[in-house]
Amino acid sequence: MNKRMTIVFVLATLCVAMNGQQKQSGAKASGSHNTVVRRKAIDTANMRILYAWSATDISNDSTYLDLGQLQIGSRVMKYCSLFREQADDERVKWHKQNPKASGVPNGSWWMKGRKPDIWSEYQYSQLYFRGDTLDEWAMMPMGQEWPQRYTEVMQPMKWALHAETRTIIGHKCQRATCHWRGRDYEAWFAPDIPIRRGPWKFGGLPGLILKIYDTRHLYTFEAVGIEKGRFPVWQYPEDEFKKSSRQHTWKLQVAFNRNYQLTAGIREYDPSAPNFMGAPKSSPHPYDPMELE
Repeated sequence: MNKRMTIVFVLATLCVAMNGQQKQSGAKASGSHNTVVRRKAIDTANMRILYAWSATDISNDSTYLDLGQLQIGSRVMKYCSLFREQADDERVKWHKQNPKASGVPNGSWWMKGRKPDIWSEYQYSQLYFRGDTLDEWAMMPMGQEWPQRYTEVMQPMKWALHAETRTIIGHKCQRATCHWRGRDYEAWFAPDIPIRRGPWKFGGLPGLILKIYDTRHLYTFEAVGIEKGRFPVWQYPEDEFKKSSRQHTWKLQVAFNRNYQLTAGIREYDPSAPNFMGAPKSSPHPYDPMELE
């Protein structure tokens, strides 16, 4: 019996280690701002690739932490959350129906997937690619400082190609591996789709990446669909985002994940203190970011 209990405990611990890195901090998504009603289309994509992020059941999008989309425009490629864009669409629709309202409802009302009201930088950042240049527009959680945006020249991913193949959503894919910003990754790319990108910041292979995960399986992205049509590539107004740097934005995102309450400056209620603000609240969480350096 003890041996069996030990095995169950080890398996449970492994499951937590594999799936417990995202959306664990309790940081609430910020949806009170009105930025969404001022968004504008900067391009039109004729294709988008949909990616399940950390799905427990790939056939059921309610089990995804997010449904990401890679939009292929003529001037820019963009990776962002489709769940969040759909929520933004609903907020814009609500605003048009209620033009005299002083604000729009919190976007988490319309969010889908697991833990829809919880913030994660992988769901609340929008990535724009122009050649080897990346612009990240990063929303922080509720209690944030100003939203951040920065530009960086992407570090190349030095891939090793392997002979193994597998089929993903009807496309024959080849295996590739690399070490990038502190992690080892395994990717499956489709040579018949000549797009040198994939989900999030991943790219540089001779074909579209349809599945990628780190070797510890903390982060997994898998394509669940490829759609053709006309899709607006949205951008929020620049004046709503503070110009920053990758390092500053990354450190802030990690800090919110590791201790949201302390980073957000949340305090205990103290009726005897000035402004009733007592000692800082602190609730630390283990967090292993995708980028370790």
